[in-house]
Amino acid sequence: MYIFVGSYNPVKINSVINASSETWPDVVVEGFDVPSNILEQPIGDKITKTGAINRAKAALEEGLKKYEVDGHQFANDKVLGVGLEGGVFDDDEGQMWSTVWAVVIDKTGFMQFSNGARFQVPSIVAEKIRSGEEMGPIIAKVVGEADIRKKQGMIGVATKGFIDRTEEYQGIVKLAIGLWYGREWMSDFLK
Repeated sequence: MYIFVGSYNPVKINSVINASSETWPDVVVEGFDVPSNILEQPIGDKITKTGAINRAKAALEEGLKKYEVDGHQFANDKVLGVGLEGGVFDDDEGQMWSTVWAVVIDKTGFMQFSNGARFQVPSIVAEKIRSGEEMGPIIAKVVGEADIRKKQGMIGVATKGFIDRTEEYQGIVKLAIGLWYGREWMSDFLK
């Protein structure tokens, strides 16, 4: 199994490795630097989901291009593109929440989606995001640690290391991959 991830971010790559290696111990996971084609700080579920879709499609395309140039041919069920995108949204009460979307796509174009890890963004951070700043750099300034989004992320700071960003993303991507893996359950059930 080959899984191409739409990012070089080690958090995203490691979350995919952790989510898939139990089912496929010999899985090859490779990141590709592809654009999300959305704003750096996604605001709203629709935009965040779109970024994940764009990353998944582009990662699959880049991975296939890289390997098929060397003559490697993938079966439809032996290669996936994965896109992960973190963003924020305001609920009906005006409170800002963090959210993550995971998208899995195969060679046939079939996609599965997962969303989760929602937690309330502190109001001081939310105000800065609403004024145009991005969550990662805001938190990096607060804790004095560069490029925090490639490490523990805001969730690691907010939980004092109880859970980090890789763990946060791992469950979401495992669900998306699992939904793809079990995609034929209904037809199997009806037989």
